[in-house]
Amino acid sequence: MSPIISEILKIQVDPAFNLNSPAFEKLRDAAIKGGVKEQYYGLCMDEPDKLLWVIHWPGDANPAEYTGTQGENFRESVKALDVNSNPSSWYLPFESADLVRPALTAPICELCYVHITPPTSLVADSLHKTFTDCYLAPGFVGGYWSTALNDDKMNYYYLGWETREVCRRLPTAQSTVSLSPHSCMPSIRKLNFLL
Repeated sequence: MSPIISEILKIQVDPAFNLNSPAFEKLRDAAIKGGVKEQYYGLCMDEPDKLLWVIHWPGDANPAEYTGTQGENFRESVKALDVNSNPSSWYLPFESADLVRPALTAPICELCYVHITPPTSLVADSLHKTFTDCYLAPGFVGGYWSTALNDDKMNYYYLGWETREVCRRLPTAQSTVSLSPHSCMPSIRKLNFLL
């Protein structure tokens, strides 16, 4: 088990965007050249013009600084894919890809976040309880959560569900933290999935 930095990219795409577009394929290939072993992507079910792309960078990498190979500029190419040239990106550390893989390979993958005012260290127990409450929900497949390296107030949850219906019934009523807007991806595509 090797540590990873899981990057979540939210990209506003043109309504005519296709997941098999050559520009997006070139970006996925560039990530592989940067040492990436796993990538997951899909269009948001509620906002079909939002591309969600999860990239598992090696734990010792600095993904924000990755420019690509052979003179290409990876980050500029990501910006070009976004219709507003302003994609959102968060870098989430995990001890292993095994922690989030169940969510990313579930029939429905939900990426939820909590943006908090106090430092995460002060509410870490509540954040973890919000996640563990999901284990009690029927239809929960697995997942995990982490605090972003590039914003210590942003906490992301990777949640896997059997169906969209159970995805909508999060068991957070007992929790002291409520999850913010959900982004669900059906049958998220995976690329270079290596165990």
